[in-house]
Amino acid sequence: MFDYFASALPHFLSYFGAALALAVGFLTLYSFSTPHKEFALIRDGNAAAATQLTGTFLGFAIPVAIVISHSVSIPDMLLWGVVAALVQLAVFVVISRFLFKAISQKIDENCTSSGIFVGGMGLGVGILQAACMVP
Repeated sequence: MFDYFASALPHFLSYFGAALALAVGFLTLYSFSTPHKEFALIRDGNAAAATQLTGTFLGFAIPVAIVISHSVSIPDMLLWGVVAALVQLAVFVVISRFLFKAISQKIDENCTSSGIFVGGMGLGVGILQAACMVP
């Protein structure tokens, strides 16, 4: 048993490290892509921004987790992780440009329902996306 653990540990560490780097990259790209500044708003106690970013991150992380369990290599996992990131960015663009043009302003104003809506849509689309990524 210990031999299996010792041989599997580097595999775990490489996938986990790649997934964390992908997550940091996603959160950075996402926060620069939205008109409001999630991390500053969260530091100021804005629950709408916290809810929105948490739901969006979960909508990204769930597909990445599914891909990790089915990928053939780290580059394969990273490519599908980029797809997951782009889908989450598209969710925000569709919501903020076509459905609710003032959603970013509402999140700035700590309108919790706006944060719940954006985060929930990101999470829901992420779950659908995860199901589609499994061969």
